Amino acid sequence: MSAILELEGITRIYKKGESEVHALDGVNLSIEKGEFTAIVGPSGSGKTTLLNIIGCLDTPTAGVVRYNGTPLGTMKEDERAAYRKKHISFIFQSYNLIPVLTVRENVELPLVIERRLSKAEIRKKAEEVLAAVGLKGLEDRFPRELSGGQEQRVAIARALVKDPYIVLADEPTANLDSHMAEEIVDLMRDINKKLNATFIFSTHDALVQHQARRVITIRDGAINLDERRGE
Repeated sequence: MSAILELEGITRIYKKGESEVHALDGVNLSIEKGEFTAIVGPSGSGKTTLLNIIGCLDTPTAGVVRYNGTPLGTMKEDERAAYRKKHISFIFQSYNLIPVLTVRENVELPLVIERRLSKAEIRKKAEEVLAAVGLKGLEDRFPRELSGGQEQRVAIARALVKDPYIVLADEPTANLDSHMAEEIVDLMRDINKKLNATFIFSTHDALVQHQARRVITIRDGAINLDERRGE
C-alpha cells in the first residue's frame, strides 16, 4: 500500500533570542491510509510541532512533506492553505465549535466554505456523519445545550464531513472525564475501522495509546520508537 503522507528529514529550528531551539531533528515518517496512530512523548519533545507540520500549520526548516506524492514545499503559502482546507481536518481539545450555529450548521461549515456541493447535498452529508457519531436527533441543538462528550462528537463529525486525507488531533480527550474519554476513543476507533479514516493523535492519555494501532514515541525532536500493533 502506498503512503498517504511522507516526511523526509524534517527539521524545525526556532530562534530564541540569539540561541536556536531544535524542535525537530531529521524526522522520517510514512503514514498509510487507514492508520490509527498515536504520537507520544514528554512535554517539549516535539509532538505538537510535528502535528503542526503535518497539518500545514507550520513549515519545516529543512526536509520534505508529501501528501499522496505531492511535495508541499513547492507550494506558495495561499496554495498550501487551500490544500490544508481541502484535505486535512483537525480535532481540537477545546472543540472550537461556533456557539451561534446549531450542531448541523457547525458540521456543514467546511462544506459551505468549499462551495462545491448544493445545499441539499451538504445537509445530507452532515446528517450522515452526525448519525455515524451517534448524534442523530440532536442536529438542531446549540453547543451550549450539549455535554463535553457530545461537543467532541460534533467536532469529530465536522472533521470527517469533507472526507479528508488525514484527521489530526492534539490531545483530543484532555478536557473529558475518563468515561467520556473512553467513549470518544472507542468512537474514533470505530470510525477508523468502518470508514478507513486516517487518524494521527498527539496524546498523554494512556487509553488513546492503548487503542492506537501504531505508537510513535518522540524524544528531543527525534523518533525514539515506532511500534506497530495488531488488531
